[in-house]
Amino acid sequence: MLLVYLSASTLYLLILAVFYFISKERKLNFSPTINHFAVIVPAHNEELLVGYLCRSLLKVNYPQKKFDIFIVADNCNDNTVEVCKQYPVSILERHDPDNAGKGQALDWALRTIDLDRYDAVFMVDADNYVDQEILIELNKFINSGEQAIQCYNAVGNRDDSWFTQLLFVSRTIGNLLYHEAKFRLGLSSYLMGNGICFHAGLLRERGWTAFSVGEDWEYYAQLVESGIMVGFASRAKVFHQESRSLNQATSQRLRWSSGRFKVSKTLGLRLIVKGIRERNWKIIDASFPLIFPNYSLQINMTLAGLILSLFIFSTTSFYLLSFAFLLGGQFLLFIMGSFIAGSPLKIYRAVLYAPVFLAWKLVIDILSFTGLYQGKKWICTKRIK
Repeated sequence: MLLVYLSASTLYLLILAVFYFISKERKLNFSPTINHFAVIVPAHNEELLVGYLCRSLLKVNYPQKKFDIFIVADNCNDNTVEVCKQYPVSILERHDPDNAGKGQALDWALRTIDLDRYDAVFMVDADNYVDQEILIELNKFINSGEQAIQCYNAVGNRDDSWFTQLLFVSRTIGNLLYHEAKFRLGLSSYLMGNGICFHAGLLRERGWTAFSVGEDWEYYAQLVESGIMVGFASRAKVFHQESRSLNQATSQRLRWSSGRFKVSKTLGLRLIVKGIRERNWKIIDASFPLIFPNYSLQINMTLAGLILSLFIFSTTSFYLLSFAFLLGGQFLLFIMGSFIAGSPLKIYRAVLYAPVFLAWKLVIDILSFTGLYQGKKWICTKRIK
């Protein structure tokens, strides 16, 4: 069963990657309408980076009267509010420590802001900066009828360390060889919790209804269940200020991983059953991000299968050769991502640390999957001042 599962997930990724290289960018319907955006920034103790995001948002190439910035300072006990007061943005302070969480903060913000004034809502995390053309690109998608849109999530500090180099390649694979390929095929992307945009009518109708640690995965599954697919805007880029080391990234990854596994256990199977019953291929496909392992876990599981085969079977066994073949396919995917990412010498030097990265990620996935780690709803990632 493990071999079948990994074969299906690996083949799926490779098919999408090949399609990306042989297909053309999907054209959107043209409309001259300039939509009014509410830009919502959920922030919990982000004094170090939120100012950089504010400056970035205020420089976007879009009519200033057509977007408003709301900083949702949620249960902050640092200088986040003081930093934001230096900029022409609206600050929404929320103090509810007994009901903390990013999902709770978004729900509160959407009920506080008058959404009737807006055509679209763009949400971006406080530790990011954005491309100057981002609202122009999202405006095109809203005008094309998209209800939910995931932006291109890039690493903004690629050259900081070997860790950020590897994450840059991983994000390149995810954004282009996965999300963009799916969008070109007319399939749904999934929400990554950052750089997401919605038609205001959708949020007026349903609000924010996901409150688990994996609020992005949960809301994504809810949307698909109600027949709403997620588009992908490859030219609408948000740049995440990634952690520079494993130590900085651990708490954040534990929360993300535990959130995903919890949603996968509760909603992943339900989605694929719904798709099969309704004979709806788009829903079946939309369940795959919840059912299939992420890229690093896929590699770790394949390595585990390969090692077990070495001990149990002969060196020429079908299982051993199959796992080796799958590992080769996964490596090919990395080569594709490296080719698109550019700067190959920097990447190859970072690859020397890949065993350390995979071991670290395996521990995180085991702790999250088994429930040994109980994720906190919202914690601030450690940063170097």
